[in-house]
Amino acid sequence: MKRIIHACILCLLIFCLAGCAKRNFFPDEDDPGLSRFTFHGYNIATAYINEVAYINPFYGVALFSAGPPQGNAIPKLSKVATNSAFDTLSLSWPIGINKNGTTSRYSDQTISLLMPVPKSFSLNNFLAWSGQRFSSNTNSITLQGFGDQSLYGSSNIYLVEISVDTTDSHKHIVFSGLFNGNIGDSILITKGRFDFAIDASQINF
Repeated sequence: MKRIIHACILCLLIFCLAGCAKRNFFPDEDDPGLSRFTFHGYNIATAYINEVAYINPFYGVALFSAGPPQGNAIPKLSKVATNSAFDTLSLSWPIGINKNGTTSRYSDQTISLLMPVPKSFSLNNFLAWSGQRFSSNTNSITLQGFGDQSLYGSSNIYLVEISVDTTDSHKHIVFSGLFNGNIGDSILITKGRFDFAIDASQINF
């Protein structure tokens, strides 16, 4: 009987270890609380908001329960139709205060980078943005969950590199960038950096 129990425990341990997702947080020695800027599809994003370090949540192993996929919270990249001459490209992800590389698993705070794009904007157009800089006179940033309403301001975005990864059975869009912004004179977003990989089938343009 003991052998059966030990075998079950061993199998469960192996299952847990095999299913563990990696945090992929690499502390930046020059910017405490932020992850180093990388381009590996780590799905990691950090920034200072009024000098407080924020990070996207990590979804660890949750046995016998439904929940988000394991790993760093994946962003949402979508094109939002508008009634104006341009649509809006939205890149958003959940965030929380960084506490030694962790934050609340169920953070209801999000940050969104918003860029005006032609209504004909496609994935190929996005791929062509690799290495492009976008200034605050055209781009916006929003924070949700920081109060009773969404906070809206301006942002600068530098899409350092964008590429297509087809090393496995899925096509992923890998992109990394730097950003900053402000919401009035009271909220400053500084030293933002992200390194994302999104399944191409999840992109709606």
